[in-house]
Amino acid sequence: KELKEKEESLLVCQQVCKHLQEEVAEKERREEDLKRRTGRSESELETLKALLSQTEQEVLMLKQERELLKSRTEQLQETLRQKVQSEDSWRDKLEMDLAKGEARHKEAVLKVREEARVELELERQKQQELITKYQREHEELQQKIPGLISSATKSLRMEMEILEKKLQDAQMKVAEKDGDKEKEIQSLKRLISELEFQLTMEKSNNESFLDKLRKEIKHKSDELEKLTQEKTQLIHSLSQVQEE
Repeated sequence: KELKEKEESLLVCQQVCKHLQEEVAEKERREEDLKRRTGRSESELETLKALLSQTEQEVLMLKQERELLKSRTEQLQETLRQKVQSEDSWRDKLEMDLAKGEARHKEAVLKVREEARVELELERQKQQELITKYQREHEELQQKIPGLISSATKSLRMEMEILEKKLQDAQMKVAEKDGDKEKEIQSLKRLISELEFQLTMEKSNNESFLDKLRKEIKHKSDELEKLTQEKTQLIHSLSQVQEE
């Protein structure tokens, strides 16, 4: 009867040991799975950080392009201003030449009157013709000047409008790109923050769960060791009983 009891106790102990070993193996498998998931999350976080760094570099390049475009626009505006000043200077020079021509014409008329009083009437007619000619030329020049100035001004204005339109389009494109990049950066930052928070929470939960698993594994190991000792003792007792 004692031998039978020992054998039954030994069988129960072996079953409990087997069950505990299976639980310990399952706990260790779950711990390895959690470690793999944590490593994968950290790898995804590093990839997102690299993408964020690349996006920030692209935004910096866009800002540099915008500064270069701004500098080019300022140079074009300065060139247009110099052209307008040159046109004004040319107009003043033309008016000065007309004034000098009129002065020379008057001097010639006085000189002709003094030198050729006898041929006064003939010279007067000639001078009248010359005066008419000069007046006509003067009027033609006066008529051409506003047209030339208007044409040059119109051309400069059209060129300036085209440049301003190009500048506005370029600024709008740069602003749109900046806005898109800024949104993308903000989105990536929010995603990274969420992933970091999730990773932190998951790490905390994993650590808590791992601690719990370690405690359970230790407890199960202690129980297994205890049961192993009992099993050894039972085997020893069974051996003694069998010998008796």
